[in-house]
Amino acid sequence: MLLNSNLLKKIAKFLTNNILSSEVTILDFHKKALADYKIIDSWPEDVLKEAKISNDNFHKKEDSLENLPFVTIDGEDAKDFDDAIHCSMTESGFTLRVAIADVSFYVKPNSALDKEARKRTTSVYLPKKVIPMLPEKLSNELCSLQPNKRRRCLCVNISFDKNGHIEEYTFQRGIIRSAARLTYNQVEEFINSGIENVVYENSLKSSFFLFEKLLKNRKSRGALDFEISEPFVSTDKQAKVKKVQARKRLKAHKLIEEFMLCANISAADFLSKYAKEGVFRIHDYPESLKIDRLSQVLKNRAINWNGSVEDVDNLSFFIEKICKREDSSILNMLVLQAMQRAEYSTLNKGHFGLKFPKYTHFTSPIRRYPDLLVHRIIIGILTKQEYNDAALQQILEECSEKEKLAEYASKQVVQNLICQHVKQFIGKSFSGFITGVKDFGLFIEIPELFTSGLLHVNDLPNDFYRYNARHHTLQGRKRGNKFSLGSQIDVYIGDVKELEGKISLYY
Repeated sequence: MLLNSNLLKKIAKFLTNNILSSEVTILDFHKKALADYKIIDSWPEDVLKEAKISNDNFHKKEDSLENLPFVTIDGEDAKDFDDAIHCSMTESGFTLRVAIADVSFYVKPNSALDKEARKRTTSVYLPKKVIPMLPEKLSNELCSLQPNKRRRCLCVNISFDKNGHIEEYTFQRGIIRSAARLTYNQVEEFINSGIENVVYENSLKSSFFLFEKLLKNRKSRGALDFEISEPFVSTDKQAKVKKVQARKRLKAHKLIEEFMLCANISAADFLSKYAKEGVFRIHDYPESLKIDRLSQVLKNRAINWNGSVEDVDNLSFFIEKICKREDSSILNMLVLQAMQRAEYSTLNKGHFGLKFPKYTHFTSPIRRYPDLLVHRIIIGILTKQEYNDAALQQILEECSEKEKLAEYASKQVVQNLICQHVKQFIGKSFSGFITGVKDFGLFIEIPELFTSGLLHVNDLPNDFYRYNARHHTLQGRKRGNKFSLGSQIDVYIGDVKELEGKISLYY
């Protein structure tokens, strides 16, 4: 395709107005995201003072859990180690212990720390910046399950049969001394090449066997597993973008995910049996309107999927079926868009995506307030000191909302950085897929750049376009050009507004 004169003028205007202007930095992106989503980035004095005087107060000289070689497995840059694992094989199957930081020991209800954590409800993870839910004295030190240090925990001991099905579980408060701080990359190497001569050797080997069983169970119960390429932005020391690539999802990531799911469903079952009012992570059945839309879009792509109750219940098998298609990532995205958003509630409605009848969040109390609430309820039951909060449902609704805002803020900064990266491709052509159709234009996802942009209706071939909301199409009356949701399209990169995170495309 040749660049038309109109496009050349627009590109020239952009170069004049933007590239010669003062350069924005990642600090500008951070400031804008925090302001846009009203995220707090400073600490009240009373909160810092309370955190400063917090201490371990260990009375036990030794705890039974300290004899087990627990390990933490996290990303390279992690500092807030919420969870540690230990696994062993038994005559009847497996025993998995998941030790979670006992944040509730340090953060008491209605304390300054608690009020601030409730206000924030979640840690916010931005590229090159973290706004923690708790001060670093707690999040990165006292509560963090650092290697070779005594740390308080709430541990769930889970017994599995030989096929990886949970038979029973118990909760206990205790103290662990993590044997090692491992990374996902290290554990992936152990999975692929083996592990020998370390104190946690038998535990990890047992973990790998149990993990394989859990993966089979996940597939058989029909849990959704979307294959969507998430961007990972590599930056240099000056926080300038070096490259954008697909985030790798290793077996080690999946292993920890599966173990945390086991801990979470055990906690959810415990709450449903013994708590007067629990904290649940619910994911409702998709709305019929969205399913109807998805069905129509897939039919436009020559994919026979009617959106019946049976189709929706077997959605995981459909996702697996389309995984080899060239447009599989986009189709996965369209299916994901048809789903409800998961949220917190005192009412258990089950988790559609994971295919669990009961589910909660138990494993990250350092960075999520609902997890801290779950710990308080469980400990209250164990100690026969019932935890009650009349405003629990309201708190959970606030947690759901602020979780969403934190996610938006993080995605916004990633988009800002991607836009900074995309500026070098102004005027170049890329292949994309239509992921949104409106009367004013098309939203185009460009897989190669891990981002999307807007192709305005005025920049489509000259015609009078009719918008069909049901079929999600723009169709020209005179020339008959038709643009449909999910269709492939070639576009040029035009204006890039990195601080706004917007990319304008041309046809």
